[in-house]
Amino acid sequence: MRSVLFALLAAVFSLCPLVPAKAQTTGTPAASDTGKPLAQIRILGNVMVHDANVSLLQICDPTTLPAKWKSILGAQNIGEAPPAGSEKFVDPAQLRSYLDTLLNSRGVNPSGVKLVIPAKIIVTRESTNVSQQWIENVFKKYVLENTPWKQSDLTIQNVRYSGIPVIPTGTLTYTVRPVTSARNLVGNVSLSVDLYVDGEMVRTLDILGQVEVFKNVYFANQPLKRDQIITPADLEVHRMNITDSVDRYATDPGQVENRRVTYEVGAHQPLMLSDLNKPLVIKRGDPVKIVFEAPGLRLSANGRANADAGIGDTLAVTNVASTKIIYCKVVNGQTVEAVQ
Repeated sequence: MRSVLFALLAAVFSLCPLVPAKAQTTGTPAASDTGKPLAQIRILGNVMVHDANVSLLQICDPTTLPAKWKSILGAQNIGEAPPAGSEKFVDPAQLRSYLDTLLNSRGVNPSGVKLVIPAKIIVTRESTNVSQQWIENVFKKYVLENTPWKQSDLTIQNVRYSGIPVIPTGTLTYTVRPVTSARNLVGNVSLSVDLYVDGEMVRTLDILGQVEVFKNVYFANQPLKRDQIITPADLEVHRMNITDSVDRYATDPGQVENRRVTYEVGAHQPLMLSDLNKPLVIKRGDPVKIVFEAPGLRLSANGRANADAGIGDTLAVTNVASTKIIYCKVVNGQTVEAVQ
């Protein structure tokens, strides 16, 4: 005979029993081939299973079974295991009827085998709790690997999650699906984490955490007038939280050196990038000296600027002698260097 032995186990937390069917016969030896006779089948009242499916052998006491009957019962799949951390029930009366059918299919008289079946049979799936610390570590690892900020500039806190952190026992792996774009991993950051056990996806946790950015910000240590060129003596540095405006303040020396303020700035006020500009040291039409340097070679020529520019800017310069246009980098108010 060939048929499914049991219907699927009942849904999580349900009291619905397993429903037996006719016994399978394919692929296992007959009773006459099992050697030691089968005298007793003892069913366990509480069973903890690891795999996604439950075999008949798993709900039996193996010490009561001859070796070949262990193989026979182990081949009988009685349905899916319950979700991790929950339980399902096997109906004792239906199980007894099923075992009689199985014994008959093997040429064994059921009246000659003692069936010890408890009044209640509970199957529980072995489970593991995903810890708060593990969830925090996953969140922090993703943020630190994808943010442009240094770890020393970040504070990550208030990591919390939604979803059930109970999963089947096994080898845990995961993938992260960012809800917040990688370039905006500041403020309230959301991630969805898919959990896999032994390669099978079993759960999704939605994780939310707060990521704050702290940087050394340049402040004016005295009032600065409009168009005033900033010098080191005009600056002081304070560490501050820039989470809500990461691109607003001057945090790098290159953002303040040789810059002028476009508005008045009060004493002990942070310098905002929008209020800083390079001073124009060359104006369109100014005469400049063009220099070109290479190993063992230095050339110079007279030129005329074709645009306004500050130190470090690149602009077009006309060679006065040849009228050829050369692109140059501004060294100072009188000198430009040809760009190779």
